[in-house]
Amino acid sequence: MTTLFKTSAIAALVMASASVCAVELDGGHEISVNASLVSNYIFRGVSLSDEDVAYQGGVDYAHDSGLYAGVWASSYDLGGDDEIEVDWYGGYSFAINDDVSVDVGAIRYYYADVGGHTTEWHVGLDLYGIGTALHYDQTLESWYGEVNYDINITEPLYVSLHGGYAEPDKGDGFYDLMATVGYLVHPNIDLYAGAAYHEELDETYVVGVTFSY
Repeated sequence: MTTLFKTSAIAALVMASASVCAVELDGGHEISVNASLVSNYIFRGVSLSDEDVAYQGGVDYAHDSGLYAGVWASSYDLGGDDEIEVDWYGGYSFAINDDVSVDVGAIRYYYADVGGHTTEWHVGLDLYGIGTALHYDQTLESWYGEVNYDINITEPLYVSLHGGYAEPDKGDGFYDLMATVGYLVHPNIDLYAGAAYHEELDETYVVGVTFSY
């Protein structure tokens, strides 16, 4: 997924290993599959795998019209037994011009065995390469805004920057930051390392490699 909310899950959610394949079908349809191994499942500055490895994978559908949908799953650990998270998402993205695009959609977070399922809505704006998004979690009654930006240092070397701020309807807000440095060893092989900071928690780190085609 290249939507703004998934970049969050997915800048906040850095994969340590992934295998992706895309199949283009008639009529502008495309299906891609991914399987991942992460050294640390980070989401918005928080480790959801107790600073340990998580196994992840998903299937994405996209259409030339801008419609998209998908499902993604990950193991996670919040200090107890390993559990399974399953996310369903969908939305619509469109380009206003070469430099501006908009994305609207929703994601359903489902946590097997432990409960706490929730739905989050989002609207995103990509402006000259700067990705911004605003999310609202209807169960937690909390807003989350974020900004993401990628910098190409050289052809194979890049830096990804992320900043976010959560503001619940009740209680205090907090911010998180993340920076990832990546190196494209090959067009299909991406090595990277990242560090995340959460205002109320300790720093957390991830290293990874992504395989894609």
